[in-house]
Amino acid sequence: MHRRTLLATGAALAVGPAVAAPIPALGATTVLRPTTSQRRTDASVRALWHSWTALLRHDAARGWWAVRADAQGGANAYVAEGQGYGLMLCAQLAPADPRARTYAEGITRYVLDHPSRIDPGLHAAEQDHRMVTQHGGDSATDGDLDIAMGWLMAHRRWGSAGTYDYLRLARDRIAAVKRSLVSPTTGLLELGDWSHGAWQNVSRPSDWMIGHFGAFHRATGDASWGTVWARHLAAIRRLQSVHAPRTGLLPDFTVGPPASIAPAPAHTLESAHDGHCYYNSCRVPLRLGSSRHPEARAAAARISRWARTKCGGDPARLPTGYTLGGATLPGGAYQDLAFIAPLAVGARWGGDQAWLDALWRHLAARTQLNGYYASSLQLLSMVQVSGTYALSP
Repeated sequence: MHRRTLLATGAALAVGPAVAAPIPALGATTVLRPTTSQRRTDASVRALWHSWTALLRHDAARGWWAVRADAQGGANAYVAEGQGYGLMLCAQLAPADPRARTYAEGITRYVLDHPSRIDPGLHAAEQDHRMVTQHGGDSATDGDLDIAMGWLMAHRRWGSAGTYDYLRLARDRIAAVKRSLVSPTTGLLELGDWSHGAWQNVSRPSDWMIGHFGAFHRATGDASWGTVWARHLAAIRRLQSVHAPRTGLLPDFTVGPPASIAPAPAHTLESAHDGHCYYNSCRVPLRLGSSRHPEARAAAARISRWARTKCGGDPARLPTGYTLGGATLPGGAYQDLAFIAPLAVGARWGGDQAWLDALWRHLAARTQLNGYYASSLQLLSMVQVSGTYALSP
C-alpha cells in the first residue's frame, strides 16, 4: 500500500557480509488446478479482466494510460502499485485483448513521466485525480518491483524492438531497486527511497516478492539477487516459526534483520494493525505462491491451509484481518476478496483439491469490478491459478 503518516521506530541493525546464494530453477512440485474445464477457467479470467479495464484512464494528449485507484478523486487517485499491477496484467492478458499492448505502452509512458524526486529511476508513488504527483514525490517499493516485473513480462510477450525497449527499462529499474530500496542495515527491502536512516529497520512482507528476485537475477545476471532472496526467505522462516507457528501468517510490517526479525509495533507506519496480517499482508500468499522457489511456495501453502481451517473450507466465511495467532481482528467480521483471492495461489501448492476448488468457485462467481484493490488482487491471483495467461520471465 502507499505511504501514510510516519512515526519513528527502532534503531538500525547491522547485517553480515553479503554472500550470493544460488537461485534455483523451477522445481518439480506438483501444482493443482481447478477441476473445472480450462475453457471455463479461462473464461472467468477474461470476464474479470474486461471488468477490471474500467479502472484504466487515458490522457490522449500526453500518451498516458494509468490505473486509477480512487474513483472519488482523492489525492492518491493513482498509486505506484496500481501501475505495476497494470503492466503485469496487460502483458499476461494480451492474448485475450488486442488493446493490452496499447495500455501497456501508455502505462509505461505514464511511469516514465512521473519519476521519484529522490531516485529518478523509480516511480513517484502517488498522483492526484489530475495525474499530478503528490505527497513528496518519493517512491513505494512494491510499485517499482512490479513495474520492473511488468516490463520483463512485456519483453517476453512483445519483445523490445517496438515503441519501448522493455528489457532495458526493466534492467534500469532493477538497478534502481538495488541501489535505493535494499536496506544496508537489515538486507531486506525498505519501504521506499525515502526510508533511509531510522526507517532502514522497517520492512513490509507483502513486498517480499521471491519470484521477482529470481526474475531479476535471470534478466541481469547479477548474482547478488541470490543474497536478497536468501535473506527474505530467512525472514519468512523466522516469522512463521517464531511469531506465527500455528498459522504461518506474516504481519503488515516488520522490524529488524532476518536473524531477529519481529512484527512491527502498532502505529509504526499505518495503523494499530501494523503487526497483524491486514491490508498489506493479505497479498502474501499471492506474492510467495507465484514464485519458482519451493520454500516460498510452501510458506504460501501453509497460510492457505490455515485459512481453510479458519473458515471450515467455506471462503464466504473468511473474516478480514487476523492477529498472527489467527484471531479475527475487531471489526473484521466481513468478507473482502483482497483477503480471499491470494489464498488460491497458495492453495495450488497445498495438496488440497477441494479447498482450491472452493476458492475458485468463490472467485469465478464474482467477476464484476469490486473496487480497485480487491479486483486487482483477484485478477492477479486468478491469472496465476488458471495457468493459461501467466508469464514467468
